[in-house]
Amino acid sequence: MKQRILSMCGVIAPLLFVFMAILGGAIRPGYSHIANTVSELLSPGSPNRLFLSIIFTAYALLMALFGIGILLFIRRTEQSAPIGIIGASMFIAAGLINVAIATVYPQDPWGSPPTFAGEMHINLSGVIGLLQLLSISLLGIWFNRARIFPGFGAYSFLTAGAVILLVGFFLMMAGNPIMGFTERILVVVGLLWTFVLALWMVSRSSYAGWRSL
Repeated sequence: MKQRILSMCGVIAPLLFVFMAILGGAIRPGYSHIANTVSELLSPGSPNRLFLSIIFTAYALLMALFGIGILLFIRRTEQSAPIGIIGASMFIAAGLINVAIATVYPQDPWGSPPTFAGEMHINLSGVIGLLQLLSISLLGIWFNRARIFPGFGAYSFLTAGAVILLVGFFLMMAGNPIMGFTERILVVVGLLWTFVLALWMVSRSSYAGWRSL
């Protein structure tokens, strides 16, 4: 039961993020999903910032909990290996750092003087991106070796490659009128990977290696 609940966190989290982004854009006058980044919804002075920050924090915590579910699963299988444990730990760390971004270090509003919190937001966003990329890659290697989820290792490598390309494209589009759109493509690629893994883990919640959890 514990494993199933943690796995469900990985199903709910991506959906909650998409809900927050759509809702935030709908209730903020003049906001564009093509031009504006998601982080702008949580910038100081933004309409409904507290409400949206609560949703984003819930998303980040659900991601961290799902990471714990991945870690428990790996540790309970016969194929438990450091590379998988490290990958799951990085996934958890990325979720927890996202909590800090939502609550303590929001993005500065565009055109405003830079602040310490805003600079930290940029730096921590880079750390999160690196952790997620490494997590996807390491977990992909683990699944490929474990042969538990056929094809997921290859899918993870493709996802990691897509993330690298999309990060470069996003950086090129910084300040461009389609910056928000490029960011959303990047985010969706990562969320889809999480959603696929979570659905599989939910469907496999009766796996023998999980029964004692």
